[in-house]
Amino acid sequence: MNEATPNYPRRKMNVFLLSVAFITNAVDGFQFPKIQFIGIPSFQSDEEEPRIRVEKGPEEEKLLLGSVLNHCQIDKNDRANYQPSCIETFFYWEPVIEESYSVACKIFDEIFSYQKSNRPPRNIILSFPSMSRQTDLVKLANVLQSEECKLLLGIEDAVSELYPSSPAPYINITFTAESDVGQSMVVKESEKASSDDARIRTNTEDWVNNFLGRHRLCPYTSSVTRAAVGLKSVGVPVGGVHIAVGHTEDCDNPSKKKLKAAEVASLFWSEVSFLMNSTQEEWATSLLVFPSYDLDFEAFIEICDKIIEPSVVATKSTDYIGRAWFHPLYNAEAVGHSTVVAGHAIPHKMVEKFMAFSDYGKQIILDCDILARANNRVRQTPHATINILRRSQLAKAGDYEKSLGQKGPKPNSIYVRNVVRLSDSSF
Repeated sequence: MNEATPNYPRRKMNVFLLSVAFITNAVDGFQFPKIQFIGIPSFQSDEEEPRIRVEKGPEEEKLLLGSVLNHCQIDKNDRANYQPSCIETFFYWEPVIEESYSVACKIFDEIFSYQKSNRPPRNIILSFPSMSRQTDLVKLANVLQSEECKLLLGIEDAVSELYPSSPAPYINITFTAESDVGQSMVVKESEKASSDDARIRTNTEDWVNNFLGRHRLCPYTSSVTRAAVGLKSVGVPVGGVHIAVGHTEDCDNPSKKKLKAAEVASLFWSEVSFLMNSTQEEWATSLLVFPSYDLDFEAFIEICDKIIEPSVVATKSTDYIGRAWFHPLYNAEAVGHSTVVAGHAIPHKMVEKFMAFSDYGKQIILDCDILARANNRVRQTPHATINILRRSQLAKAGDYEKSLGQKGPKPNSIYVRNVVRLSDSSF
C-alpha cells in the first residue's frame, strides 16, 4: 500500500488567530412524547446561545468575539504593538467547530504546536462558540489538569469557562516555564522522514497482510486493502486500512519527551477527525505508528492510558470509535490488569478461563506461560501502534454474529482461537 500519510491542513473557515501580549495575573425506558404547547415558546438550552449568535452572521459573530476577548482581558488594539519576545497568550477563535472530537483535535494540535515552537507563549486560549456539548470542554480541561497529563505534556494548568459565565465557552491552557522548551525540538526533516515512512509503512503493511490477515487473528480484516470484510449483509462495505506515521525522533531530553507525547495525542485526534470525515469505502480503520516508542513499552502505554483514553471518554468519542494499543514489547502482565481495560489485550487469566469452557479446552491443554506468550503475541506489532476502529462497524459485526444463531462464534471464542493458533513455537 503506497498511500501517503495525509497532510492535515487547517480548515478554511471564518477563523483568525490573535497573538496578543498582555500583562495579567440496556433497554430504553419509557419516555413521554414531546408536547408543543400553543402560545408557549419551546425550551432552548442556554448553551446554544453562542452558536445562535454565530449563525446570525459576521457582524453578530464579531460582537461575540469582542465580548470574549474583553472577558479574557485581551485587548484587540495591542495586536500590532507586541514584541515577539514578550508574547504571553495566543488566542484562537473557532466558530464552526461543533463536535467534541474536533475540539479535542484542535486543542491537542495546538499543544503539539506549542512544543515545537522556538518562542512559545505561556498561555493558549481556545474558544468554541458552536460546540454542541459545552460540558465536554470542562471534562477535557479536567483531563489536562491531571498530574499525569501535566507531567507528560508540560502543562501547568488548564481551566475552562462556559456560557453564560463567559460569552462563549473557552479553555485556557498554561504551560510550564522551561527555558529549553522549543530549543531542541526538531522533528525529522522531510527527506529523511519520507524514507523512514516508506520502511515503517512497509513493516506495518506486512504485519497486517502476513500476520493479522494470514492467520485470521481479526476475522474481519484480510489485508490493508480489505478490512470490514464479510459484513455486507449488515450494510458494512469493505474498506482499506489507513496508516499514518509519527515523525518525532527518539531522545532522552525531557522536553523532547513532551514533544513526543504531544505528537501522539495530536496525531490520534487528527486521525479520528480524518476517519470520521472519510467514507467507510475509503477507510474502514486506521493504524497510527510511532516508531520512536518501539523500545519503550511503558512510556507508550502511559500516554495511551493517561492522555488518549481519558480524552476519548471526556469527549464521549466512545460513541464513534474503538481503540486498541499495540507494541513490539506488548506484555499484559506489565500492564497489571485483571479485568477488561479499554485499549488493552484481555488478561491472560481471563483467556485461560474462556479456554476452559471452550471446545478447544476439551482438546488442547496449554501451559500458562505458553498461553500468556501467545496472548501477548496478538498485540505485538513491528512498531508502537494505535488502532482506531469505527464504533458503528463494531456494532454491526456484533449484529452479524448474533444473526448467525447457533452457527455463529461462541462468546469470547476469538481470544481462545488466537492463542491456540499462536501457541506454536514458530511464533
